[in-house]
Amino acid sequence: MQESNQLLEIDPNYILLDLEAGDAHDAIELMCAPLHDHGAVRATYADETIERERKHPTGLPTRPFPIAFPHAEAEGVHRSALSVATLRKPVDFRNMAEPEEDLPVEIIFLLANREPEEQVQALRRLALIFGESEKLVALREMQDPVQTAKWLTSEILAVD
Repeated sequence: MQESNQLLEIDPNYILLDLEAGDAHDAIELMCAPLHDHGAVRATYADETIERERKHPTGLPTRPFPIAFPHAEAEGVHRSALSVATLRKPVDFRNMAEPEEDLPVEIIFLLANREPEEQVQALRRLALIFGESEKLVALREMQDPVQTAKWLTSEILAVD
């Protein structure tokens, strides 16, 4: 259940640990499925996210490994939510700053935001996780979706 002061619904069902995905599009589809199954996004959200990713890449060359934060427009979102996947094997996302460069992404933060301002706030809060290599490593090592959801919630809520 979403807490009243929380920007994003972070449900253990949206946490996919050790995900096996063939490529970025496959990962996005797998991550959107539970969001749709639980009513957070419409059925076309995965396609919309993949299309947006083609035009506006979201890969970031963070340390110690790259991440990505794909998302689509708010029209496809019923409830703001976050899906996170740690990947068994990296998948390539194009670099946001240099779109011709592929980055071997190990963690994906898939955003679904109802309002543009929510997206700005969510990205600001998530950037604190992106910017700390020890937090990315800790997240990649997590084994339990319930504990991962709790950890993410505490990390995101800790930001003022």
